[in-house]
Amino acid sequence: MTQRLYTAWTCTVLLATASGVSADDQLPQKARDVLKTHCARCHSTEAPAKGGFDYVLRPDLLTARNRLVPGKAADSDLYQRVRDGEMPPKQTKVRPSAEELAILEKWINGGAASWQAESPREFVAEADQLRAIRQDLEALPALQRRYYRYFTLANLRNAGRAEQDLNETRLGLAKLLNSLSWQPRIVVPAAIDGSGLVLRVDLRDLKWSERFWERLVFEYPYRTGTQSRDALRLTELSGTSLPWLRADWFIATASRAPLYYDLVQMPTTAGILERALNVDAAANINELSVVRAAFNGSGVSKNNRMLERHDSGYGAYWKTYDFAENVDKQNLFDRPLGPPPARNSFVHDGGEMIFHLPNGLLGYLLAESGGRRIDRAPVAIVSDPNRPDKVVEAGLSCFHCHAAGLIHKADQVRAHVLKNAAAFAKEDVDTIKTIYPPEAKFKSLLDEDNKRYHEALKKLGLKPDARDPISAVTLYYEGVVDLTAAASEAGLKPEEFTQRLAKAATLSRPLGALRTKGGTVQRQAFTTAFPELVKELRLAEDATAGSSTDVAKAAGHTGTILAIAVSADGQRMLSGSEDRTVRLWDIAGEKELKRFEGHRAAVAAVALSPDGKRALSGSHDRTLRLWDVETGKELRVFTGHTDKVAAVAFSPNGKWALSGSYDRTVRYWKIETGEEARVFSGHTDVVSTLAFSADGKRAVTGSHDRSVRVWDVATGEMLRQLLGAAGEVFSVAFSPDGKLIAAGGNDKHVRLWGADSGQEISRMEGHANAVIRVAFSRDGRSIWSGSSQYQTGDKTVRVWNTATGREVKGYGGEHQGRISVLAFAPDGSLAISDGSEPVLRTWKLDK
Repeated sequence: MTQRLYTAWTCTVLLATASGVSADDQLPQKARDVLKTHCARCHSTEAPAKGGFDYVLRPDLLTARNRLVPGKAADSDLYQRVRDGEMPPKQTKVRPSAEELAILEKWINGGAASWQAESPREFVAEADQLRAIRQDLEALPALQRRYYRYFTLANLRNAGRAEQDLNETRLGLAKLLNSLSWQPRIVVPAAIDGSGLVLRVDLRDLKWSERFWERLVFEYPYRTGTQSRDALRLTELSGTSLPWLRADWFIATASRAPLYYDLVQMPTTAGILERALNVDAAANINELSVVRAAFNGSGVSKNNRMLERHDSGYGAYWKTYDFAENVDKQNLFDRPLGPPPARNSFVHDGGEMIFHLPNGLLGYLLAESGGRRIDRAPVAIVSDPNRPDKVVEAGLSCFHCHAAGLIHKADQVRAHVLKNAAAFAKEDVDTIKTIYPPEAKFKSLLDEDNKRYHEALKKLGLKPDARDPISAVTLYYEGVVDLTAAASEAGLKPEEFTQRLAKAATLSRPLGALRTKGGTVQRQAFTTAFPELVKELRLAEDATAGSSTDVAKAAGHTGTILAIAVSADGQRMLSGSEDRTVRLWDIAGEKELKRFEGHRAAVAAVALSPDGKRALSGSHDRTLRLWDVETGKELRVFTGHTDKVAAVAFSPNGKWALSGSYDRTVRYWKIETGEEARVFSGHTDVVSTLAFSADGKRAVTGSHDRSVRVWDVATGEMLRQLLGAAGEVFSVAFSPDGKLIAAGGNDKHVRLWGADSGQEISRMEGHANAVIRVAFSRDGRSIWSGSSQYQTGDKTVRVWNTATGREVKGYGGEHQGRISVLAFAPDGSLAISDGSEPVLRTWKLDK
């Protein structure tokens, strides 16, 4: 007997033994009608998906996930549950009739045929998608190709998703992209193929810089490592290593903070946002030019809550005042005026800001009581019934809750105060009557604001009463992954995927459940295992990425390489990757010597100690890890950063380390104990690069806030800020004598300052792309710089005369493919870079 699956269903397929149903060509459709009547309200893609079960109207998934056995109703788990009296729930009043039960039983015994008469689908391989993108890019004007990016839906089609689901994904993509845009026009992604599986967007239509896309590429976990001719050609045409992303991943990832905040360029506080929207909240409240509604309880909070409206530069700006309790200063019926410093003011715990974007759609920010933005709201204050963990997430939860726009709630405070006017000061009563208007006035303003939002939805092809496609796609993406879905995401047919998986011993534990009948794995487990899956299932093609007379190759990583460091003797190098590993290489032999594993997320920074005996790595898991180079053993984990680690460096004596992070801090660590000695604060964005002076007494840091800062390591005091950089700073270096500081970044220049004076000495121009690495020669007479590579023709590596600022020599003009990280050997004999895919390249230079 089939093992019973006690999934938490509250309504499921209803089966009972019945007989006497005559043959009927409409049997599948009749079965569907029964399921839709009794079960779809809880378990279809248009329902809350209770128990994670949203496919009751999908016979193929019911079979694939072992919910029913075609031809054998008695062996179907669903039937057993009903036969034993477990389902439907006893409290269900409307139950299927005997005739309906007979229809379902006969349908299953007859093979559970699908009622969806879709024509057979051809499998769409990744190569087909890349070919379509290449042909589309080649047909576009050459000077504009760098602005175009693509989203693909082939994995959903290959997994058997219905056309209705694919269309919902297209709508979700369009809505999210426009919800991340400050442009006044609504733009809809254009299909470049007849089936609508590849959609094109123009970054300029969204007012996105190429940096925004690179942030997405940085986060993307589903690279297959292809090095086909089409893939390499796309890198050359577009200027990015990955001009295409899966639409479902983008929707589920870019719709939630912190990525949502980053892409929509959300200010860090509600106050800064208000200034950007031309809203002076305090003045509006003082001038009584706001409208409010307060009430007990709502769909997201069990406590009293207040809505407040302001006019803004693009329409309206709404904010909520939310509370953890309902007594004393948190009782709006006792204290309806505020916030502080108003007399007898309420004191709130946080709120949600909802505002019109220039295109009419809505933007969202969650904030704590002081106005600082937060990614997730405390469940004790507000909750999201649509999310499995009930947590309100900035962006995602808001899209779902406000799918139809702003939600009207009738005010209760005005009537309360008027009824009990003697309990309030006359001045307060007059104020409350003004800012808590009659319901008709409040609703008319809310309806007017919703009209603007609905007009924007209409341009996207959405109806206000339809469910939100962003949250719908996200819920499906977050669901369990079955064999068909796993195969489609790997770009394989299920049969081929199963055969390869059976031979991959290292995947038998994390993904082995996919080999069992109806087996599934959690999305997080599948994503984590994907880099290893790429390697073990040989998803990367064997085509080479082109060649250069001064380039040699060494491969090993299964994910994008994010960091490189070269040993002091120039014989070995260290690399970190999004595959979560650190690897040590023999440069001359082009072979991997050691692999360091332990990080739980991408490794974005690496360094070797001056004596070469220890390695240090920084990761998106917010930790630093110290490794023994000889044994590969993890010696220590450094914790303290509250966001991704972006840069690490050893002190010249190897006893201390510095790290920079997305949390905007620099931290100084004692190597032997892992103790955090001090924190350097001052940068207002990611600290992306740092370096010690030769004597170890000073440090220089560079940030995406476009600043370079010099610090006293002993005290943590900022000595000076070096001005001039016109873009994000990606690399900094001290000269050997400590008198000069060089920096490079997104403004494509190499800048040189006096370390003590802080004065800019020279600006070296010539790179066509961002400068991602700068270094001084050992005698300090030369500066080496390396730039990211987007197209052929640029000299990726340049050598400059320190004294004159003039270029001495350049390398790499004929290089094919992308470069995003680069490092130099201390003697200047070679440079190390990544390639279009997980490949390390050694560039032979003149000493």
